[in-house]
Amino acid sequence: MSINRPRLNFTQAIDAYLQYAPRLPQVQADAVPAKTDYVENLLAISDQFDLIVFDAFGVLNSGPTAIPGAVKTIATLQEAGKKIAVVTNDASSSAEAILARHRKRGFDFDNSNLISSQQFIAPLMHEHADITHWGAMAPADWPFHVLPDTVEPLGADRALYDRVDGFLLIDSENWSDQQQEMLEQSLAANPRPILVGNPDICAPMGDFLSVESGYFAHLAADACGVMPQCVGKPYHHVFEEVLRRHPDVSRDRVLMVGDTVHTDVLGGLASGIKTLLVHQGGFLDGQDIESVFAKSGLRPHFCARAIGHGIADPVSEAACCA
Repeated sequence: MSINRPRLNFTQAIDAYLQYAPRLPQVQADAVPAKTDYVENLLAISDQFDLIVFDAFGVLNSGPTAIPGAVKTIATLQEAGKKIAVVTNDASSSAEAILARHRKRGFDFDNSNLISSQQFIAPLMHEHADITHWGAMAPADWPFHVLPDTVEPLGADRALYDRVDGFLLIDSENWSDQQQEMLEQSLAANPRPILVGNPDICAPMGDFLSVESGYFAHLAADACGVMPQCVGKPYHHVFEEVLRRHPDVSRDRVLMVGDTVHTDVLGGLASGIKTLLVHQGGFLDGQDIESVFAKSGLRPHFCARAIGHGIADPVSEAACCA
């Protein structure tokens, strides 16, 4: 039987990000810009940068659909010789599957562009050499063979929760309240490591915000007092990998583009690179963004409605002429 994916509204999501901000990477006050420059779109400032790093959900696409203007904007940047990276916290899909979805939307990306949090799960597990048996928040068909230890998907068997020596929180799509309760009870009785492959609290899925693994990780941590160990934005692994792949690009010529303050902007600021926040079609769609900046103590260097605001995609142009 399928399980309806849990949802949050904006207030619940932002309250959760603010509540758990002390567990996220911290940024020195002087790394936060004093003001944000509001621009028409990404192309208005692209000449300032050689490498542009994109979040996917809420920036390139909302749910299965490309955000208007995004396909044309990316193509224009590629034609201009800009280096492009796409960083995603989607640890539930293979790189091939993620790239296939982007190509179907009209983006021309390959493996050299994509950096997924999934690739950092195994190295994080290696830091726990004493653990060889893990329980995973993930479907039974997840590619566990890429991981170094014994990993079993967590289901309805409470005994399994108590039997494993650590937990991997990767894919929450079919995660239930009952499973979360068993996880919290097991951790409260016997605290163990919690590794998180997708630290997002939520993700824009078109007309709603889905609840992601990071949200459940924080609830589990509340139950047992164990700090979750996370890979993916805003943590350092993905940003270090971006910079490692492009050693010829000066850090001041790198721009991180995202739709959330506590993942994309925070991660960029913590890595010492410039940031652009978009607020149409993503997490902040229709919200008072200056209020979010004030509450969080964070703000981006630039802000735009969308990366391709005012720019027509090729499909849209064809449709107009049909």
